[in-house]
Amino acid sequence: MHDPSLLVNAPEFVAVVEPAILQARRRVLFQVMTFEMDAVGRHFWDLLSRSPAEQKILCVDAFSTAKISDDLVFSPRFLSDPGFRREVRDTRQLLRRPERDGVRIVVTNPMGCLWRKFPFRNHKKMMVIDDQAFLGGINFSEHNFRWRDLMMQTGCPTLVDALAQDFHDTVSGVNSSRVVSTPAGKLYFLDGRRSRADYEDLFVAIERAEKSVDVITPYVSDPLLGRLAQLPPSVRVRVINPARNNKAVLQQELFRAASGSNLEVFLYQPEMCHVKAVLIDGTQLMLGSCNFDFVAYDLQQEVVLCTDNPALVEQFRDRVLAPMLAESVPAESAPARFYHRAGFVVPLSRWYVGLLSRLPR
Repeated sequence: MHDPSLLVNAPEFVAVVEPAILQARRRVLFQVMTFEMDAVGRHFWDLLSRSPAEQKILCVDAFSTAKISDDLVFSPRFLSDPGFRREVRDTRQLLRRPERDGVRIVVTNPMGCLWRKFPFRNHKKMMVIDDQAFLGGINFSEHNFRWRDLMMQTGCPTLVDALAQDFHDTVSGVNSSRVVSTPAGKLYFLDGRRSRADYEDLFVAIERAEKSVDVITPYVSDPLLGRLAQLPPSVRVRVINPARNNKAVLQQELFRAASGSNLEVFLYQPEMCHVKAVLIDGTQLMLGSCNFDFVAYDLQQEVVLCTDNPALVEQFRDRVLAPMLAESVPAESAPARFYHRAGFVVPLSRWYVGLLSRLPR
């Protein structure tokens, strides 16, 4: 399968990736930000253990040692919830081992003393299984699997090789910022330190929009919001954001930016949405791991595919954008909340991230 396709939500993704793992002969390379030893993590660990592939590597960001089940490991929940304590213990025990059951385990971006490096995350979610590749937003935990999300699947050899190379660079401790041209589109590897020029390429593509820009992301902020607000009134700009956002402070930032601009904000109602995608003029699609927030821009490693593949764009319009718009309400129709309060948390966080970006790592 060379043509890319979208796998929308966890059940669809699992139906494809599970048999691929069990049938793999050469390699199973898994990179995610979150891998937790709950029911989902245990199931996929079992699949990785049973896979007959010669090379099996699980690459997980150290985030999974600090935040589990969408809660900090040293939160009050640790004292009150035995199930949470067990999940924390089992996840940390797994990630402390360099190898288990024939699977090599690599943890990237250590937190450092007193978690001083907490914002420096490797945010990529991508897999290479023999000659197939997957990239998108899905992490491996029960709460992530309940969220609306997507992964792209492709057998494009150039793209598969590029993802595999970046994966091996990562497990070797090398973060690369580069752009790879493939038949499926341009693949952007963003290292969170030397990638501003590559981000600029993506922003310029957005600024060239003639009719419309549709953004779906849970955690959008500047610099993307500022670029969107500067688009002319002739370009319709819609941002879909989950009503049940687990980072409400960034949602407030979105509403602040939309006030007085031509941004239309829609709140997706059914559940948390973790999709990260931008559709330009209905013909050019950006998708991957990047939320286009200020943390990603300055500190995190990300992967984004920019494509005008007609089949992939059509799938996105029909299977992601249209259904989500149908299940969203305009922000002014939503229940009243403190949306227009700019607050001080985001400006303070942006200052802190800017300071960290200038420090040696």
